Amino acid sequence: MNYDIFHAYDIRGVYPSEINEEACFKIAKAYAAYFKPQTVAVGMDARLSSPALKENVVNALLESGVDVVDIGGVTTDMIYFAVGAYNYSGGIIVSASHNPGKYNGLKMVREQATAISSDTGLFQLRDALKENRVDFKPGPKRGNVTQKEILDDYIRHVLGFVDVAAIRGHSFRFVGNGNFGFVGQSVHRIVEELGLTMIPLNFTPDGSFPKGSPDPMLPENRKETSELVKSSNADFGVAWDADADRVMFFDEKGEFISGAYTGALLARILIGKHGKSTIICDPRVTWPMKQIMKETGGTAFVWKCGHTFMKDKMRELNALFASEMSAHYYFRDNYYADNGIIPFLLILEHLALQGKKLSEILKPFAVGHFMSGEVNYRVKDVPSIIEKIREQYKNEAMDDLDGLSVESAEWRFNLRPSNTEPLLRLNVEARNDESVRALIKEIETIINAS
Repeated sequence: MNYDIFHAYDIRGVYPSEINEEACFKIAKAYAAYFKPQTVAVGMDARLSSPALKENVVNALLESGVDVVDIGGVTTDMIYFAVGAYNYSGGIIVSASHNPGKYNGLKMVREQATAISSDTGLFQLRDALKENRVDFKPGPKRGNVTQKEILDDYIRHVLGFVDVAAIRGHSFRFVGNGNFGFVGQSVHRIVEELGLTMIPLNFTPDGSFPKGSPDPMLPENRKETSELVKSSNADFGVAWDADADRVMFFDEKGEFISGAYTGALLARILIGKHGKSTIICDPRVTWPMKQIMKETGGTAFVWKCGHTFMKDKMRELNALFASEMSAHYYFRDNYYADNGIIPFLLILEHLALQGKKLSEILKPFAVGHFMSGEVNYRVKDVPSIIEKIREQYKNEAMDDLDGLSVESAEWRFNLRPSNTEPLLRLNVEARNDESVRALIKEIETIINAS
């Protein structure tokens, strides 16, 4: 087994050279031994290698005496729902999220959809396998496997976040890009239920991902959705990644909306529904969320990027909502888990209630706020460069919560090392565009000199 497939938030690698049937069998055995679940929900994404990997996960759990509920081809947020809604003691989805088709992986949770990360068991599983401390012999009693169709319950759950009647009164037309995953199962049902018109893109599941990496966050992957929004005069566009735990939006002009603004809008909507609450955001871009909290009386709390870290902190603070700029959105009433359908419904409802275009609703968020977007730099010595930049800005306010964040009255930046590559990821926000460009130039000068 290639143990480098164990990352901070999940397990992911190239199939079959880095992750394969034998590896998935062994990992599932280790999961059963370490967490001792009684009943585990198992599902898979649309990748061509997923059925074979899922079969080995199921067999390993059954051999370990664990009962398995096979929920079939699903989105990642449906695994979280199944574990939380039916009180299963764990869940595993075979998925490599938005990675290209040659990848696959595993995302695992405990009871109540509690995330498993490098800090909460994932690296312990890796080390137990590495040190041959996992017993691969069949247990004294074999578990039972049952199939369960969860779509009806899932649809009821997500629709419970909005006033369905308010949306039904409007004939919204939108472009939906499913990126060849299984999100169409739920979206088609919701479209029918709410009386919407969808102009579909890439909604037939195809695990070969014929148009490349199924990640709508990549600038080159936004063009298709953007152009169709404009040419079809749609009210907005929405794109999910392949496993649909992330969702991204385009306004009626086809303009891509940053997750920093989408998260702030969702926070405003939710505080309007629930009252003053704690909202969590990641450190890449924080000013829009802090501004909304100032306006609504909520409390903004900045925390580490990554779904496992976000979920753990939400539980600790009983936060109403958490947002990452990467377009992961987490909800207390969704078992503290991220979900790709609930943001779509909340924004639909907000459009219906406001009677405005999406660009009009979002315009105030960008007034006096300018961003670089994420800029990546491939470097040889990440720690050394971060220390040089720290020295350069030593007279400004800074913190090391997740990478290095530095803030002045006129600008702020976050510089984070990648978890998997020798990359530095830079995000800058400022009061004007000139400050953004000047700060990037200053930081690049330090990086290029190293």
